[in-house]
Amino acid sequence: MRSVFVDTSAFVALRNAAEAEHVRARAALSELLNEGAALYTSNYVFAETYTALMVRVGREEALEWGRRFRASGAIELVRVEDDLEGDAWEILERHDDKSWSYVDATSFALIEREGSGEAFAFDVHFDQRGLRVHPGG
Repeated sequence: MRSVFVDTSAFVALRNAAEAEHVRARAALSELLNEGAALYTSNYVFAETYTALMVRVGREEALEWGRRFRASGAIELVRVEDDLEGDAWEILERHDDKSWSYVDATSFALIEREGSGEAFAFDVHFDQRGLRVHPGG
């Protein structure tokens, strides 16, 4: 089954109608679901998304997003463990020409471990890593 990693940038664009990418995010999500893609993310991205939403749209919206995410089970939540953290650190060490965040590096390590090579993201770092990014363009 095809699987696609969901990044913070996609979650924020989906939840916050004021985001420039909101309409594209909704269309991309519909397309991925219609294609039967299995969606997954990490606990690090969950934490980052909660924080981003709290800053951009407020605590209540962030809590509501978190409640819905936790209750739905539509997107698999993968826990970042020691081995992935080690892989993430190696990614950061090897790419001194990039300004990738630690969370991005853990996401890259997880995507590579899962072998999907695809991400639903609006963060250019995923494209820099050579992943197939949705929505394209």
